[in-house]
Amino acid sequence: MDQSSREILQKTMQFLYSKGYKVLSEFALPNKKRVDIIAINSKKKIIIVEVKSNKKDFKLDKKWKNYLNYCNYFFFASNEKFINFKFKSEVGLIEKRGDSIKITKKPKYNLISDRKKNSLIFKMALSAASKFHRLIDPEFNKKKNNSIYIYSKKK
Repeated sequence: MDQSSREILQKTMQFLYSKGYKVLSEFALPNKKRVDIIAINSKKKIIIVEVKSNKKDFKLDKKWKNYLNYCNYFFFASNEKFINFKFKSEVGLIEKRGDSIKITKKPKYNLISDRKKNSLIFKMALSAASKFHRLIDPEFNKKKNNSIYIYSKKK
């Protein structure tokens, strides 16, 4: 991840936290697609954010449409170089301008089933616990317990 993308990611995570969300980065969805940011608030509203530092990155990324079934709100987060791009109604935009960040386009609300939402919340908890464990325990086996691999094959 380049420096510009990292700054957008960090500012977006801070922004969502300031709005009452708990945030995870690099989270694997049940469809095995990895999102840059997933966030949840106390009302169980789920946000997914994809970070894009330039238009070329956005145009090449086709996987974001696979994220829409796993969130109530979907956003792209970008910097001021990206502000004139047109987005569909189900997509929101969070813009980083200098040191400030704000929502400049609100997305359409997407209803997801309670069953899917509760399953996703459980996976988020497992992922967060795994990430925290790696911070505390240097002997933690990252490969077998990596939060990206929390979806096991059903027997």
